Amino acid sequence: MGKAVLGPKRKRRPRSLTAFSTFPLLPGVLGAIDVATPSPTPYSKLEAITDPARSGSELSLVEWGCRSFAITIDGLSAFLSQVLGPWSQSDLFLQVTPAKLILGFLSALLIILLLRIARRILKRVRREPKTSESQRYWIDGLLHAFRKGLGIFAWVTALFLFVSPLLPHLAIALNSQAPFEIASRLAEIGYFVSLVVFAYFAVQLVGGWLNHLAQRQPRRWYDPTFPLVGQLIYYNFLLISFQYLIELLRLPGSAAAVSSKVVSIVSILVNTVMLIQMVRALEDIAMVRTEHRGYDTYRYRGLQTRLRVLRQLIIFVLVIICAATILLNFDPVRQIGTGLLASAGVAGVIVGLAAQKSLSTIIAGLQIAVTSPMKIDDVVVVDGENGQIEEISLTYVVVKVWDQRRLILPITYFIDKSFQNWTRSSSELLGTVFLYVDYMVPIDELRAEANRLVSESTLWDKRVFGVQVTDWKTDSIEIRILVSAATAGRLFDLRCEVREKLLTYLQQLEPSAFPRVRNVVARSGPQSDGHQASLSDRNRE
Repeated sequence: MGKAVLGPKRKRRPRSLTAFSTFPLLPGVLGAIDVATPSPTPYSKLEAITDPARSGSELSLVEWGCRSFAITIDGLSAFLSQVLGPWSQSDLFLQVTPAKLILGFLSALLIILLLRIARRILKRVRREPKTSESQRYWIDGLLHAFRKGLGIFAWVTALFLFVSPLLPHLAIALNSQAPFEIASRLAEIGYFVSLVVFAYFAVQLVGGWLNHLAQRQPRRWYDPTFPLVGQLIYYNFLLISFQYLIELLRLPGSAAAVSSKVVSIVSILVNTVMLIQMVRALEDIAMVRTEHRGYDTYRYRGLQTRLRVLRQLIIFVLVIICAATILLNFDPVRQIGTGLLASAGVAGVIVGLAAQKSLSTIIAGLQIAVTSPMKIDDVVVVDGENGQIEEISLTYVVVKVWDQRRLILPITYFIDKSFQNWTRSSSELLGTVFLYVDYMVPIDELRAEANRLVSESTLWDKRVFGVQVTDWKTDSIEIRILVSAATAGRLFDLRCEVREKLLTYLQQLEPSAFPRVRNVVARSGPQSDGHQASLSDRNRE
């Protein structure tokens, strides 16, 4: 009686192989499976195509786990079928039984339950009191990043465990190992995404902390480097993630080559930008340290000018190297470069002649940075124009004239020609006010009035004052009033003020002080000799 019951069950299993050819999603499998010829039992064939030791190729850790889990579920499904009864052994599709679906669903459900337990534990840890604000920031941020990554990891694992028992049946139907490879690849990408999500939130956490350090008070000289370090970590994280993603995708030859070039070009651009930012940060650090050392304004401006020109020179060199490195990633450009090397002698001469002016400009900019004949905000006289240095670049200098015009001069101008710099080492200047008055003006009274006017002026820096007769002309005398001021602008205003007030003084109190033309007429008497008469005639003339 027992044999009569077991017999039909053993005969039903070979007949279920015809499901592979009649399954509507697999129209091309009918020719690949010969149902007329005897074949091994489905379970032995399933084990043969699933066993990691029989794959014939090196397997990744995820694919090895997939195959091993499928074999384990296959064994457990036989035990579960004996417990649940004959209905759990029926073929649903591709000889997949309800027992296998139940085991796959329970495995996925177990992972989801573990995820919920882990989230509850993380919430309890997050609610615990923290000793400081910094501790709360780091613990809450890391728990948030771990929670995000763990959620993606758990859902990918649950889906992977549910699908893994079905893969051997699909592989038998297709007579290919592709289902294992595709599922394992997708699972690897999912695990990689979970790791990237966790790292992304962690990197953002570090970046926020570094930005907070850069804004703290009092400011330290190395604080400007913190945002730069945060950006460096962030961009390198993106590049590394993208590079590993390309390796996981295992793209075909042409697509892999294009992706590799894109990653290379982006890496060059990112590194160049980061180097430029590093140069700017170093300039900022140098200026901050200069302020802390208490340098005077002239030494500070000189250092600012040198650092600015050097920064522009370094950035120019970095951009040239970046462009050349990017072009080397393209084969046609590389071949052109190889061809040019064959005629390097002629090309070198031509390029040298063509770039002579540019190189001389760059060298002039470097010389300006080293010798510092002028600085930012220096007051200069160039081509008869009085102005202030507004900008110094690698190739030109902008001079802001007093009437708000801008003179754009090549930087070589300040190397080849002379110019006046009124504030190179100090802004203190001396100025003169010239008066042309009559011979009879009282010099002492004029000196006292000038001294009073200058002393009462807020523009005078109390360094130099003097009144002197510097010349004697035919119709007047020249009086020079010497004054001093802290800056060129204040000196100009002081000279105008002294000139105007002395003019008012002379107009009101000494009207006879202004130059006059004198004529002396002498009459000759009877006793006058010829000599006296001729002298009188010359005086009248």
